[in-house]
Amino acid sequence: MSRAALDNGFEDVITIVADAEATAARLKDALGYEEESRGLPDASFLALHDIEPADGWREITVIQPQAGRGRMRLLQAPGPVPRVRRMGARPWDVGGFFDTSLRSLGPIDDLMAAFCRNGFIAHAPVARFVMGDVEVFEGAVQDADGLCFAMAERIAPPLTGWEHIHGPASNPFNSVIVVDDMDAGRRFFTEVLGWKILVDVPLTHKDGRNVMGLPLDIAREKDVVVVIVQEHGRMEGSVELIHYPCEPLDFRADKPDWRGLASLCFPVSDLAGVLSRAEAHGAQIGAARPVLWADGRTVKAGWIMTPWAARLVFFEEQA
Repeated sequence: MSRAALDNGFEDVITIVADAEATAARLKDALGYEEESRGLPDASFLALHDIEPADGWREITVIQPQAGRGRMRLLQAPGPVPRVRRMGARPWDVGGFFDTSLRSLGPIDDLMAAFCRNGFIAHAPVARFVMGDVEVFEGAVQDADGLCFAMAERIAPPLTGWEHIHGPASNPFNSVIVVDDMDAGRRFFTEVLGWKILVDVPLTHKDGRNVMGLPLDIAREKDVVVVIVQEHGRMEGSVELIHYPCEPLDFRADKPDWRGLASLCFPVSDLAGVLSRAEAHGAQIGAARPVLWADGRTVKAGWIMTPWAARLVFFEEQA
């Protein structure tokens, strides 16, 4: 576990893919990531995700080598290829996670081209926009497994703190959940989880250009509300809530063993406290249990389900 991630945002991004070997190769080519490990996910880890343990599951973990956090764990199911979560969903539809976010450390057009060379499809052309005091170029791409990556190239103020990262992109540092009720989103993360808000802004795209593919007239005239939350109010392993000014389809009934982004994993120092607080507020939780992690550690882990069916896994080191 990265000590920098303890009580400080997510450390692992858990995905389910059709072909772990092929997905790992694409991410290594597009992002400059490296393979950290491969093996068989333990039955306890699958059960943590409400997946019926079965022989034949496999896993490959890739990571941005200088980052030390933001691993992407690629799980491959045995037998027939599972369905895709959010199949046919548009970016503004609710249910599960929408994406994981990266910083483009070089020209974003080059990063977008590298993704598309590896079979990803862009929702829209790269767009320039301002969020608070920050101006960026942003784009988003998605593959056939439903894995979506948002990427941002900073325009102003200059990006600092990432000089130690070599390659075209950072580690995953943020993940989006689309919500149909932003007031409920704020309450869940601040009251149920006790996290802090670091961004809470309405966005209107003056020229209508946007990375999510909203019709230009809607993007020009109606606000998209963005709220970013994290334990300490930092943009490290954070969760971003987005509410769109249009009626969404609902994919909350998708199954946990389907392909796509399955969970975010947060290392914490007081697992019992995290789960008991959430349960006291009426949240759906998975009780703490011993889980064998990919690196051979046995941790204690449980989960909290957001009202939008995005699973947040919390785990604690054992003495």
